[in-house]
Amino acid sequence: MDPFEYLEDLEDDRTKRFIESSNAQVEKRLGQKAKEVFPSLVEKLREERPIQLLVLGNTQAILYYGDETSLEISGRRIKMESRDHVIHSLERVWNSQLVRIGVGIRGSDEGYSLLIDPNGEVVGKIEGLVNQFFYQEGKLCYVKEYRREKSPDGVEPPVERIFCGDEMFPFYPGRGEWLSVTAEEKTTALLKGRGWSEATLYVGEWPELREEDSGKISSVHIVRGRVYYLKGNDVMMDGKRLFSSNHPVEDMKVNEKFVVLNVIKDYRSSLSAFTPSGEPLWEYRGEHVYSFDLMGEDVYALETSFTTSHSLLRIRDGKPYPLRVGRREEMEVKDVYVKGDVLLHGFLLTRGKPKGVIVYGYGGFSVPVLPFSSAIFQELVKRGYSVLVTNLRGGSENGEEWHRQGMLRNKLNVFRDFSTFLSLVKSLGGRTVAMGGSNGGLLVGATMNMYPDLVDCGIIGYPVLDMLKFHKFLAGMYWTFEYGNPEGDDRDFLLSYSPYHNLKEGLPPTFVYTGLNDDRVHPMHALKYTAKSRSLGNDVMLLVNLRSGHNASTPESRAEEMAYVMAFIEECVAHSSSSLHTFTIKK
Repeated sequence: MDPFEYLEDLEDDRTKRFIESSNAQVEKRLGQKAKEVFPSLVEKLREERPIQLLVLGNTQAILYYGDETSLEISGRRIKMESRDHVIHSLERVWNSQLVRIGVGIRGSDEGYSLLIDPNGEVVGKIEGLVNQFFYQEGKLCYVKEYRREKSPDGVEPPVERIFCGDEMFPFYPGRGEWLSVTAEEKTTALLKGRGWSEATLYVGEWPELREEDSGKISSVHIVRGRVYYLKGNDVMMDGKRLFSSNHPVEDMKVNEKFVVLNVIKDYRSSLSAFTPSGEPLWEYRGEHVYSFDLMGEDVYALETSFTTSHSLLRIRDGKPYPLRVGRREEMEVKDVYVKGDVLLHGFLLTRGKPKGVIVYGYGGFSVPVLPFSSAIFQELVKRGYSVLVTNLRGGSENGEEWHRQGMLRNKLNVFRDFSTFLSLVKSLGGRTVAMGGSNGGLLVGATMNMYPDLVDCGIIGYPVLDMLKFHKFLAGMYWTFEYGNPEGDDRDFLLSYSPYHNLKEGLPPTFVYTGLNDDRVHPMHALKYTAKSRSLGNDVMLLVNLRSGHNASTPESRAEEMAYVMAFIEECVAHSSSSLHTFTIKK
């Protein structure tokens, strides 16, 4: 019997008291220092920056985050009436000139969607966790996710279904499978995915769809009835390979003139343009292009880096023309290579000899950790710390095989990779602060259990920590394809590293934080982990943000979390006077 099982119920009075007392402890211990760093953090987060871009004919639609979230389309701004309502996603509505924005409430995934026309007018509102909008046969269609309740046909959550008008389309993926839809006139391409490595593509004239291909398929586009898509690093058309990239491909856009790929080279992203037959046209070597689209011969792109919050670019023939450039930060960015089981890469952000090193990692779900602007990293560097951003197996920085080496029964590779970076910092005499969020929270929790002597302070945000129950809550069933199934042959392996089940005495001081409105990773992970670790005598603080969730929330809410994290780092590192020598960089 798990004595902390009651913390799985957020409505239990004992859970509410636990949250209240934990937050009070954090405020008493760290509140004054957090107040000191909050203004600088919130100023950075309030800066308006574009986070997603779409092109509709000759019109750009740009989603902005900052003091308010807003959509700019045809020169008009659309803002939410309430600051608690945060726009978190933007997508085109196929077979129309509309765009759809997804709105979450206080950091939740679930909220509602608004349909916007090119004049910036709201023409529709759909409640719930819905996306992938398109029109067919005069009806508005979309994918709806059931995360808390059964689907209309009685399948347990999480599960997705397609609706056209008021009717459910007879295509039924299983629990934990996801759907993505692209449409041009009657030609429709539907992806049904299982995890982050396997999907099946269905193509046809609506509503008749046939199975076309399967594999690591993504980024589907239809141009004059031709269906283009990525299959790994191969550019495919109508089931046949056109050409391949020599580097991992993150995304693709296609029009009648060319194919543009977003590829990873040297742990940074670049745009490469080709003719439809695969002849190279031009290349733009960037830092991290995170959103782009095509308008005739031009590419419009959003880019970020460790030192620049954002750049809005128009690229023609590989030459960038900056349209908007955000705030710049002074810091030195170095490439660090270290040999573990494999050769590993990281980015060292520094301004000189630091008083401690924050070692940040993620390592999962094929997510590449590329250069990105981070308010907390910038503030830490400014205050005399260095940040080591690590590229671990489980991501896609070196392709799908790199991802597979860090998933399922290979998950221990990720923890070993992280420990290699921690060992490097330790060998140079530095204080190590292990930091990660979501899957990165799992990374830090597992690594501290396995290598407690390598970590001086742990920071675990919005984490997955109970590896025997993660699949029973909210979106957790989707992750069985990445982690394994706790109710099958993977149970013993998951138990062997589950951070919650392998807690022990003598762990380093730890700061855990989560959001009460997290409807993706249930807060029970953070709550149970904290309670159990405290029962073993460990120094663990827990902050439960009452106004946020896993998704984007207000700058003030995020700044508050970051301020407490920084206050914890200052307190933890202050217990040691050791300093870090200069890194030796392998070129």
